[in-house]
Amino acid sequence: MFQDIRKKGSSLLITLMFAAIIVTFVISFGPGDKAGCSSTQNSAATINGEIVTMSEFRFAYSNLMDYYQRIFRDFNNEMAKQYKLSDKALNGLIGEILVAQEAEKLGFKVSDEEVSKEIVSNPYFQKNGAFDKESYNNMVKFTLNTTISAYENRVRMQLLSRKLRNYLVDNITVSDTEAKDEFVAGSEKIDAFVYVFADSYLKAENKNALLSAITDEEAAAYLKDNESKAKMAFEDNVSKYSKGEGQTVFEDVKNDVAKDLLLAPKLEEKIKADSAKLLEMLKEKPELSAEEIAAAFADWEISGREISVTKKSTFAAGIGFSPKFIEKLFSDPEPKLVDEVFKTEENRYVVAKITNHAAADMAEFEKSKAAIKANLANEKKGQIYEAYVEKLRAEAHIEINRDFLKLFEGSEN
Repeated sequence: MFQDIRKKGSSLLITLMFAAIIVTFVISFGPGDKAGCSSTQNSAATINGEIVTMSEFRFAYSNLMDYYQRIFRDFNNEMAKQYKLSDKALNGLIGEILVAQEAEKLGFKVSDEEVSKEIVSNPYFQKNGAFDKESYNNMVKFTLNTTISAYENRVRMQLLSRKLRNYLVDNITVSDTEAKDEFVAGSEKIDAFVYVFADSYLKAENKNALLSAITDEEAAAYLKDNESKAKMAFEDNVSKYSKGEGQTVFEDVKNDVAKDLLLAPKLEEKIKADSAKLLEMLKEKPELSAEEIAAAFADWEISGREISVTKKSTFAAGIGFSPKFIEKLFSDPEPKLVDEVFKTEENRYVVAKITNHAAADMAEFEKSKAAIKANLANEKKGQIYEAYVEKLRAEAHIEINRDFLKLFEGSEN
């Protein structure tokens, strides 16, 4: 799942950033009622005194969750926790509030007529294609848990934010050269055959043998100088060391934690040595068979696989997230054995042989130029907006109700 998200790269990031603006504003946005209808006790966050209520956050989170599930059908609550979706939802709201506040400072105005038009056109408040006042009142009161005046203030702030956002990004242009570079990056392709070494591919009996070779005396010596590091490792992996009866404390398992930490460099040493051995074998005999490799590396569950990547790729099947590995392939793309074992960003060691290099078909460029320009323009807009929000955030006073977020995340299942 998360490899798929990474694979989509920066275009997904930009899409989500703008989608977050859209979905969180479908109905729920912005600061609490300036007249005091919201209280800090009911807040998910405050931004320069403006409140994001818990109800607003829940609705924003629900909309963002729905957005992810429409892209990735198997995206569930556990994945949402791993991907920190609650932070993304809250950050989207915080960013919009900051921009709305800045718009007010800069003198942007929103009329009552604009607020009314925005509310009347909202599909959440319509029946049979027309605005329905009862639906509006019920949604504001029971779903957002706020008042009509507070919600109308939110809509006003939403429109202020939109006006400043549009002012910032409306005149973005993309040149033909930029579009051509983007086309080439997405079309030029390399096929390769790769072998990947990682600790997860080492057979369990061999990993256990390495672990068993570490003595209690070695663990005790390690803890003498590295106990704080061991405690952090324990806290990050409490479930791994759980004994299944009552609460597991560090003192009960510190020896196991120390041995695991001592095992890590031994594993990497073996991975590094064996991947280098395979590279040398392939240099001597390029057509080494799968059977020969399996026999030479009996400690490993390892087999070669085909991959296909473009210059824009950040992910490769079986390898994971590694823009640097992709860059390495394209630095000298002619078919041959790559001259070194490559260590990826996720600590996997890769032996690779480039099997084919296909240049971009420039005859196809004109057909896709308009779409490429549109996508690049959206990316530029996203980058400008994100940088602007970060600047405002650095200067803002923001308080986040972390206790609420923890409770919220704990109830997602």
